[in-house]
Amino acid sequence: MRSLLLLALATLGLYWYAERYGLAVGYPPFLPVFYWKYTGEAVYPLRVTGLYDTVKVKVSGNLEEGRLQVALLKGGKPVGERTFAGTFQQELRFPVEAGEYALRFRLEGAKGRVRYDWVATKFAP
Repeated sequence: MRSLLLLALATLGLYWYAERYGLAVGYPPFLPVFYWKYTGEAVYPLRVTGLYDTVKVKVSGNLEEGRLQVALLKGGKPVGERTFAGTFQQELRFPVEAGEYALRFRLEGAKGRVRYDWVATKFAP
């Protein structure tokens, strides 16, 4: 009985925290990420060699609230960006040259699930 009470208190505490501050659980690109009223951003560095000409980003998910912005940055300036809300499943391709890039995922008031995956690769025209 004590274990059940402790579990109920922990669940209420987690719900209160998520409602007040937001919560993200998961680790891209390996696991889907679950958001509860989450606002924030994650930036992943990406090195592109001369052999690659495209950064491919696969994004799929369902956001009941809020929105997701995906951007590829070079030197802090956007090379390309896209915004998602609701239910989505998209493969984005950003043309690139050799160099250092950053892949930014920015969320605003997100509530739902998102799965990310990205790779720098060469595509036939």
